[in-house]
Amino acid sequence: MSEPLDLKNIIEVEEIRKLLIGHPDLLSLFEMVIIIANNRINEEKQSKDPPLEDNVEPDLSDHESDED
Repeated sequence: MSEPLDLKNIIEVEEIRKLLIGHPDLLSLFEMVIIIANNRINEEKQSKDPPLEDNVEPDLSDHESDED
């Protein structure tokens, strides 16, 4: 199941890109930040389920050692 696309965020990113056109270094940095953010969002979606844990039975008392 995917989340709906937020058009407002897309428009804001495009506005920032337009502002940074005259600053290639900043535009490049901004693009890298967008790529990293997208990768992290995708990783979070893939690992949404909790990690599986080993089902370890606890050591139970044999009651003989309780008498000591």
